[in-house]
Amino acid sequence: MANFIIIGPLARDKIIKNDTIYQSIGGAVYYQTAVFSRLGINNTVIMTLAEKDYYLINDLPGDTTIIPIYAEETMEFENIYPDDNPNHRIQRAFIPNNPINPDKIPKINFSDFDAILLSPLSPSDIPLNTLKYLSRFKTPIYLGAQGYMRHIENGKVVLKPWDNYRKFLKYVKLLFLDEMEARVILGMFKGNCDEIARRLSSFGPEEVIITRGDQGALIYPKSVRVTEPYDIPAFPPKQITDPTGLGDTFMAAYAAEKVESDNPEVCGIFASLVSSLKMEHKGAFQGDGILIEEEVKNYFQKRI
Repeated sequence: MANFIIIGPLARDKIIKNDTIYQSIGGAVYYQTAVFSRLGINNTVIMTLAEKDYYLINDLPGDTTIIPIYAEETMEFENIYPDDNPNHRIQRAFIPNNPINPDKIPKINFSDFDAILLSPLSPSDIPLNTLKYLSRFKTPIYLGAQGYMRHIENGKVVLKPWDNYRKFLKYVKLLFLDEMEARVILGMFKGNCDEIARRLSSFGPEEVIITRGDQGALIYPKSVRVTEPYDIPAFPPKQITDPTGLGDTFMAAYAAEKVESDNPEVCGIFASLVSSLKMEHKGAFQGDGILIEEEVKNYFQKRI
């Protein structure tokens, strides 16, 4: 059975959509462990949070192995969706300085895992020395890069260039980010994503996965001889209830399918379907992996 470990901060979220306000546990680790749990995949989470907020762990799947790293404060996010466009989000945040340095990581054998998912929410969450430490175990590192570009200005979250990104990417096997994050890294705000993906892969990652909201995703595997990156469609949900955590959900679903298939297109279709189903409900993914596998098969059979 597949076995993943996720590292990053847990968060408290406030979701505001269509005049509805509700509180939720948040952070990429929350959305990712839910995907693995629903798919029947073993997973361990190393996460930062305040000890006073330990009760938040009760909202994580019961079969997840949880290793908390206690800090003074838990990260907080406010996600505002002013309309029905899931790509249109306003974020506010309280971001404490809770770095996960190697000396805070428990002495476990990371070689026992199929991959290490790094899911920072801010530039200080997972420092470069932590990537260097984890790379010693020769376990593939999958990175959701969003946090390295998030900064606070006047209470709002804004994206700024990622300092020393090349030094980080040389330790990364799979890189996940959305289109705007990809453009901010390289300062390429015009043109398509193909060249951006190719350039990012040149710094180390074997696969670059760029999500584009309702436009689907683009996957560039440099080890496969392809003339163009794979263009993965988005699958419209029956209703848009909660878009928060879609990128995190896509990353975990892609990683899960990667154990079963080396085909980036198959992994991308699977992840896109999982993300669509997640959007139909509040909180994390609640779907059935077996049914999604059938949907993937049907998708490719229709193309024959």
